[in-house]
Amino acid sequence: MRDIIDAYLNGLEITKDQLSPKERMQLFAQGKEIDRIPCCLELDEAAAPLLGFSIAEYNLCPEKICQLQDFLFTRFHPDCLTVSTGSLAMAEAMGAELEYRHSYPLALKQTAPKEVLASVRPVDVERDGRLPILLEALSLLKQKLADKVTLVGSLAAPFTVAAGLLGQANLLTALAEQPKELKQLLDCITENNESYMQRLLDLELGVHFLDPLSSLDFISLEQYREFSMPYLRKNVDYLRSRGSSCSLQIYGRSNGLWWSVKQLGISCFGPNGDEDMDTAVGILGEHMCLLGNVSAAAVLGAGSPLDVLRAARSCIRQGHDSPRGFILAADGPAPLGCSVANMQALMDAARIFGSYPLKPELWEEAGK
Repeated sequence: MRDIIDAYLNGLEITKDQLSPKERMQLFAQGKEIDRIPCCLELDEAAAPLLGFSIAEYNLCPEKICQLQDFLFTRFHPDCLTVSTGSLAMAEAMGAELEYRHSYPLALKQTAPKEVLASVRPVDVERDGRLPILLEALSLLKQKLADKVTLVGSLAAPFTVAAGLLGQANLLTALAEQPKELKQLLDCITENNESYMQRLLDLELGVHFLDPLSSLDFISLEQYREFSMPYLRKNVDYLRSRGSSCSLQIYGRSNGLWWSVKQLGISCFGPNGDEDMDTAVGILGEHMCLLGNVSAAAVLGAGSPLDVLRAARSCIRQGHDSPRGFILAADGPAPLGCSVANMQALMDAARIFGSYPLKPELWEEAGK
């Protein structure tokens, strides 16, 4: 049998979706029959040049944020749309200074003063930093697309916010030398996150956490359990007490944390792109939906449509039978310079390899 990927690259006609993204995710959440495996494609500031925006003007304009997400939906029809604080917006609201650059993503220009450990303060999410811009963008997006697609507000978990506020080197120092003060800071960040999450709940949106600084590339398992997990768990408990749930991606080496992740109470988790989805299914699949895990940097950004299709096919082969469900996605937002062809290939992979009834013979390389 000719490899279907070769056929795709030579103009294969893709089966059209039978359900709208909103219908698909509603049925998926209920465990009911759907037409294909869901697929989420996240675009943030790095995709602003696709519409001729500078990254700086995109980040400071709710209308442009909404416009980019509308483009994403109209062009690709993903099963959810996400507007994210990234890892720095809450830190900025609490006193860090960011650099808004024309052609490159936001960067930390100046950490908050060292005194922030002793004088933490709550934020006003309607006034401080870019938080009101992001909330306004989500409000505009809800007015425009809420009846068509699931909308999600994403925010950084407390430990990652602390890294943006203090700087990574200062955070490592505080872990060792000022643990009491750091925990006070993390308590304040947790409360600030709750204020932001409440606005998301008021808008009837989904909630997603990103937590790259909690990866085992940066801290140890023991540090994760003491300084990261308890504070994210408080945020998760806040959502659960209000009848909501959330998803989580760590964007780094996390497999040594998975036994702890099971205890968070989240509804969906995305392993990093270089982690084994089969193993994730075995450890986490009975407890939560799995998301992923095509590498956003190495495959979606730096690869070709062929690379994207092969990686997505592997993800579907490994994750399709996860007990609590599987969603095809990259392991992070599409990076700067990611091609439209690669984004389309990710979405089309869900239609080629994930349409029901599934056809496992399509998951093998030609000749195997």
